[in-house]
Amino acid sequence: MTAPEQCGIASCEQPVAASLDSEAFCREHFILVCYKRLDQYEEIRKGPGLIAADTESVRRFVHECTRAADEIEHTAQNLDNLERAKLLHIILSASELGRHLRRSPRKVAAIPVRLSSEKLGGTWEEETETVLVSRYGALVRCKHAAKAGDTLSVVRADTGQTAKARVAWQRPLGEEDVRIGVEFVGCENFWGLDWGAVEDSRDRPQA
Repeated sequence: MTAPEQCGIASCEQPVAASLDSEAFCREHFILVCYKRLDQYEEIRKGPGLIAADTESVRRFVHECTRAADEIEHTAQNLDNLERAKLLHIILSASELGRHLRRSPRKVAAIPVRLSSEKLGGTWEEETETVLVSRYGALVRCKHAAKAGDTLSVVRADTGQTAKARVAWQRPLGEEDVRIGVEFVGCENFWGLDWGAVEDSRDRPQA
């Protein structure tokens, strides 16, 4: 299927800059749609609250919105200061919304792991370490081109325990410095931590 070349909003003939939920938008309409959706979700969160059935679609929106806004902000050639400020505000607002959707707390931890991919035509293996861990996944350093949706094998160097994980997103931080977010498939508490204690320590006021 050929990707659309023009914005999907009726009567708009501007080129596509990003997509949300498989709908293509120019830069202006992408910004407008993101603001509208973020406002809607924030009103729901503060009012009746997001129910379990909503959270997956909201989480997907947060991921797509953040990734697309970040890409536009870094790659667009003719951004003015107002557009750049709006894109940065979208990234911050989406990240804040995502924080309220997290199913478990995060913990800073450098745990040695081996990542491997058996993707046809692109197998690789890498010794690395985590940056953050959660009950359901981790933020991991990775020098390979892992893309969202890829399935990886994660092996703990300290215990030998193995789990399958899906790449949720990846972000380059330099020429050879990349972070990927992974979510475990059919595995909970791979890290063996007391997450109740982690939650308590996160919520406890600092002295």
